[in-house]
Amino acid sequence: MKFSADKVILAEAVINAAKACAVKTAFSALDGVLLCLKGNSLTITGYDLETGIRVNIDVSGEADGEIIVESRLFSDMIRRMPEGAKITVEVKEAEKVTVSYGKIKLNIQGTKAENFPNIIELSQNVSFTVKEKMLKNMLSQIDHAIARKDINPALMGARFDIENNMLYIVASDAVRLALRKEPLEFGDMGFIVPEKTVVELTRNLSDEDSDVTVVVDRNQICFSKENYAIFSRLLDGKFVEYKKLVETQSNRELTINTREFSNSLERSLLFINERFKSPVICEIDEEKSCIYLSCKTGLGEFDEEIEVTKLNSKNSMDNNEKKNFCVAFNPRFMIDALRSSNCDEVKLEFMSELAPIKVIPPAEGESDVLFVVVPVRLK
Repeated sequence: MKFSADKVILAEAVINAAKACAVKTAFSALDGVLLCLKGNSLTITGYDLETGIRVNIDVSGEADGEIIVESRLFSDMIRRMPEGAKITVEVKEAEKVTVSYGKIKLNIQGTKAENFPNIIELSQNVSFTVKEKMLKNMLSQIDHAIARKDINPALMGARFDIENNMLYIVASDAVRLALRKEPLEFGDMGFIVPEKTVVELTRNLSDEDSDVTVVVDRNQICFSKENYAIFSRLLDGKFVEYKKLVETQSNRELTINTREFSNSLERSLLFINERFKSPVICEIDEEKSCIYLSCKTGLGEFDEEIEVTKLNSKNSMDNNEKKNFCVAFNPRFMIDALRSSNCDEVKLEFMSELAPIKVIPPAEGESDVLFVVVPVRLK
């Protein structure tokens, strides 16, 4: 195998594919990327038996072939070549791989391609397309709520549901939730995509209006576009009943400036850490149309007043309820929701001091996004 390629393009492709490689494994082929050259097309694949990434780039091919190379060392060799270099990669006898440019020649020991694990080919029977920009925006708004701790395997990913020609993507770690929906004409179905796949896919999506093809086959899924594809197993288990939560009616609503609210909560974090943990208490003053934020720890005290753009309470509440309403929440979770809202103002909806708080940005057409933060019980 022999080819020449632009240093920057080759390095980026190897780094992207290597994100699916296994870490510290006894099976050396899983530490590496598979290089497959056919004509002037080079396919680079990383695979850890759970998640795989395949990247295609154009090169100047001289001799077709396949080889496995250790991903980190190979990418470092390429990145350390001079700027603007068009480097040559050649496989010689005994799987020795040479990376060269001018008088520079670096060698790395490769592994036969036959040692690379078999990748299941997905049937195209169940597939649909979504716009790249739309999918990127949807995933970037919900990924902060994916569970990172193994509390429930089903929560360690994003739930995709297609119902009544509407695509829902939902994430929840049991104490917060993020939901985004967009119109999509396709039959009803649902599946859970692992967090690693969601993160890597989001990083590699652009703001273009090109199509991303989604293929679902049994317990496998593949997202592909032009020269990039990521495939993985789907997660099993029971996801949270988010639809009941979304449909819950509130009895108190307020609209607030997103940046002002977020900046205030950032200041509260000066007094909160792993040693000194505390929720932020939010007291709603309807007469003054403002909220009071406060917290107190061993590091100090935080108190702040923020004006409310709009405040509305349902008539069914008595005067005592209206006057003394307080709710406490984790400020980091609220900040994540505010950052992901991507808007100047958000609406906060409350039902009771222990009922989930809804954070709702202004809706645009049929698009919709919703965040939920579960309050903290005050002692």
